[in-house]
Amino acid sequence: MDIVRKNYLFLEDLLPPYLFKKIQGLSEKEINVFQQEFYGSEVRQSCEKQVSLFLQHPSHLRMNFTTIAGKDYAHQISINNLNAAAKEFGCQPASKPQRGTLVVLGIGAGLHISKLLHTIAYSDVVIVEPNAEQFAMASKHVDLVQIKHECEKRGGSFSIVCTDSYESFTDAFKQLMMKIGCHLIVDISLYRHYSSPAFDRIFEYFKQWRNNFASMWGYLEDELMGLKHSLTNNQNTGIRNYNNLLGRFNDLNAVIVGNGPSLDRNIEHLKLIHNQAIVVSCGTSLSTLLKVGIIPDFHIEMERVPETYYLKENELNDPRLNNTTLITLSTVYPKLIECFKHRIVFAKGNDLGAEICGVTDCSLQPLYHCNPTVTNMAVAAFQRMGIKRLILLGCDYGYIDPSQHHSKLSGYFDQASDLSLAKFDAELKVQGNLRDYVYSSRVFNEARIAQERLIKLYPYLKVLNASDGAMIRGTETVTFENLSFEPVKKDEILHKVITYNNDIKNVGTISLGVVQDAVKHMQRLRHDIVEASSTVSILDVINQFVFTLCSNQNDKISKLLLSGTLKYIVATISSHINHLNPSSWLGYEHVVRKELDSMCELVIAKLSLQSNVN
Repeated sequence: MDIVRKNYLFLEDLLPPYLFKKIQGLSEKEINVFQQEFYGSEVRQSCEKQVSLFLQHPSHLRMNFTTIAGKDYAHQISINNLNAAAKEFGCQPASKPQRGTLVVLGIGAGLHISKLLHTIAYSDVVIVEPNAEQFAMASKHVDLVQIKHECEKRGGSFSIVCTDSYESFTDAFKQLMMKIGCHLIVDISLYRHYSSPAFDRIFEYFKQWRNNFASMWGYLEDELMGLKHSLTNNQNTGIRNYNNLLGRFNDLNAVIVGNGPSLDRNIEHLKLIHNQAIVVSCGTSLSTLLKVGIIPDFHIEMERVPETYYLKENELNDPRLNNTTLITLSTVYPKLIECFKHRIVFAKGNDLGAEICGVTDCSLQPLYHCNPTVTNMAVAAFQRMGIKRLILLGCDYGYIDPSQHHSKLSGYFDQASDLSLAKFDAELKVQGNLRDYVYSSRVFNEARIAQERLIKLYPYLKVLNASDGAMIRGTETVTFENLSFEPVKKDEILHKVITYNNDIKNVGTISLGVVQDAVKHMQRLRHDIVEASSTVSILDVINQFVFTLCSNQNDKISKLLLSGTLKYIVATISSHINHLNPSSWLGYEHVVRKELDSMCELVIAKLSLQSNVN
């Protein structure tokens, strides 16, 4: 069988029907003309020269998790021990990877892919290509079936993504990660064979989308802590939906106040007009506002760890907050909620507590798009409550100067506060709202992207961005001093909150028996790991296990409990074997088996303890 026909038979199963039909419709003459226009006469030389340039300055990102002492989290204990073993066996993080992912933007003649696989032992290859002519040209020059077989021989995978937009690429890659495994982003190279608007954006935002896929995995103990808090908060306060709670206040302006550095230039004007708008403090901006005498009407909190409460204990118990309504999630430390007389408690989207509460009350509607920062939760909450006009103030998601990362009035610049120990880096440069660009961190950038997703979902939501920080697509850039405000009937708004809480019933008694399913899953995984024949096959077993968990819509509870913890383990083991000499793999494998067995035992014990709690 000639190479072209072999490739076409192979591509027929991988490509969308419309695209494959276009490939079949191309004549040999059309393909040759396209090739001449694309490469000229030196096809192989062009590809190999480009590969040489790439290898001199590779676009490559590596991910690894550091050792953190003193944590009793199942995944962190394993990470610590695996890191120590990898170091003992000679893991060299800066070395050329023994395995990894190659994302190729443009298939071209395909000769660059063969050359790269020959030079570096990439195990997983993802080709991004939307054009029929490119696939037809590649089919003349390389054996795609052989490339796939080579990936599989290395314990990896071969995938094709047919997209011509950045958004559809990120969606498709996210699906690949779920199907194949999170090891895809541990050692990942991005190779751009030719330019297009989509390819250029994928290349430019490489670090951003890689970081996005490495974020918000969650882990067992965090979910169990949130569940414990949800049980207490449901019993003490109640969890409700609050749909359209404030919908009748159509002319309401809600000012969402973040603690970004640009708050300082607007805080005096906010002090002048704060009685004419609903002021919403978010997390640490509460202390900043209180210092200048601004009493917020609503305050947002979302962190579940007890440290959040003790860090802010004084301002949370400030008697001036007597008429301030707390807006929070059921996962928050109960003692924090008890500081406020008036409370709005949502179930958190993609959360164990919300899923278990939903078993008891199927009408419960979790609040989505409320991560990763309190300002994200503020926008999500007010959208749910029916407010259609929001003003972002001090919601910077970045900074002009990384040393000036929050309001100067905040605890971040108070040497007596633990917040002053926080460090913020200029990890990324992003488009500015009032200037060309600002610097941002991974978390702040994820917060900005999350806001953009939410705003896109609700076109009727008018969001004005008065912050001198990152540009947020879907918002309108405004100058805060130029906005006009009308008097607000704040007593009526508070009365609405109070009567709603009195009239709407709480979620009923919650059963924890469903946690037992996760115990059974872990027992099965523990057995399957023992049966696996190598470190790579152990990774395959865990990846398949996570994929099955994430695909089962009838058991979201087990997914939330287990998938994050296991992703950390897969990423850690992958980061080690990618930079270990293969001669050391067997010795490292013995440690992997021992650590994973201990981790499974610990997870099962923690789950069993939780399921027995009444």
